[in-house]
Amino acid sequence: MQTVSAGKDLHFCLDRQFTSAEQCTEIWRLLGCDYQWLQISPGPLNGRIRVERQQGMILVSIQADQALLVQGARNPDWVPFTIEHTDNIAEHRHFGEALSPRTLGGFNTRLDQTLLRTSPGGSQIGAVLLDRRRIEQMAALDPFGRLQDHLDGSNTAVLSEASHQGLKLLMEPPAWQGFDAHGCFQADLLEAQLFDALASEPDSCLRPVTQTHRSDLVREVVEFSFRNRQTPMTLQEVCRALFTTKTTLTVSCREMFGFGPMLLLKRVRLQQVHHVLSNPDLQRQLGCRTIHAVASYFGFYSRNHFSRDYRALFGESPRDTLHHSAA
Repeated sequence: MQTVSAGKDLHFCLDRQFTSAEQCTEIWRLLGCDYQWLQISPGPLNGRIRVERQQGMILVSIQADQALLVQGARNPDWVPFTIEHTDNIAEHRHFGEALSPRTLGGFNTRLDQTLLRTSPGGSQIGAVLLDRRRIEQMAALDPFGRLQDHLDGSNTAVLSEASHQGLKLLMEPPAWQGFDAHGCFQADLLEAQLFDALASEPDSCLRPVTQTHRSDLVREVVEFSFRNRQTPMTLQEVCRALFTTKTTLTVSCREMFGFGPMLLLKRVRLQQVHHVLSNPDLQRQLGCRTIHAVASYFGFYSRNHFSRDYRALFGESPRDTLHHSAA
């Protein structure tokens, strides 16, 4: 399937169930977003993602029953606007900062990275990706320049109850509301309400971009974990590679994830094993035809420890995952 670009005036729609964070990564790559997704909370993951594109806008809705982390480079053609449909935001973190209720976020036009984690227990994030050229056109029509100032200087806005409820309704896919699965969302009205919300909210409701040293460090350790997903490393080796101290790295990870950097690295490698065991084509590409071969490829050499950690994270044994992929 081709990557969806901002320059193509086409209708695009997909609706998929997913049972791993890697499947989310693959779907977002179709949108031209180089995001890495990671399952944070332990247990079986069940989710659904729907993507619709029309009129220079992409609407994405993601439901998941486990806490997830998404980080990576944004597509420069699109500017994201995100909203949480549920009240379950206690452990949501955006660049390490807690989110307030009724938050619209992610829209800063100068950011080139994303770093967001959701709360365990079920969440539904709605995201609108707007063509950057369209945003520039609308900002140029604002005689007071408030819209551009808010887009450049802020990254979250706490909306009024009415504005928040209106956007939640418009950002819910029609197919998820019981309407025709092929029904289109109201792109023109959604765009108008997004711009109106940002231009009309008082400055006191806006929050500046908060990229701290700790949030940058968390992003770096996640990227490092994916780059080195085949090699077990010590905490000292990780700190040396990232030019940081054990205390700083441990505190930063615990603030974001609730656990330390070594468990983060292990979960990234476990997720890669899960992805390969779920995909017979990847097993053939890697030349790994057994569970032990796949586990060893990603640096797990103790069968008992590996099986225990795998079941604790995914709620099933490696053999169960392999069986499901062959069914």
